[in-house]
Amino acid sequence: MADITLDQALPVAQNLAGRKANAFVRRCGFAVDEREDVESRLVLTFITRWPNFDNQRASIQTFASRVMDKELMSILRYHLAPSRREQDIPASDSGPSSAARARFRIDLERALASLPSPVQETALALFWYSTVESAAELGCSRQIIHARKRRIRQALDAAGIGPGYFIAGGAR
Repeated sequence: MADITLDQALPVAQNLAGRKANAFVRRCGFAVDEREDVESRLVLTFITRWPNFDNQRASIQTFASRVMDKELMSILRYHLAPSRREQDIPASDSGPSSAARARFRIDLERALASLPSPVQETALALFWYSTVESAAELGCSRQIIHARKRRIRQALDAAGIGPGYFIAGGAR
């Protein structure tokens, strides 16, 4: 198979970055005008990581998706870091505390860590996309996504993460 140049791969990456940026901004509560910034950062990350691309190991789409997903997680972590958020006085009905949300994130990561890599990738894809979009992104059928969703739910239930997780004094 012939080597693929960055110029050949860039249109695929730009298209994917646009879709991922739209979903990210919409689902994570960012301002709409931040979409272009997120998209540019994703493309720049792809270009920076391009020397690591090996067409024997993954397609351009898969490589770009993984690189961009990691960058989106970095953006989200930076955005959610307590030192970077405004510290408001919590209202009586403000929802879980930041400490409870941090414990939840740790519990969630532990629960998902026990799952096989393809199921973990599905969980991450479902964070950003619908079932249909996740199936297309991961290159599998919706039935496989539904089966993986059941495994994710079982892992969450086994870890005590359910609808009542934040009720009665917050997380464990």
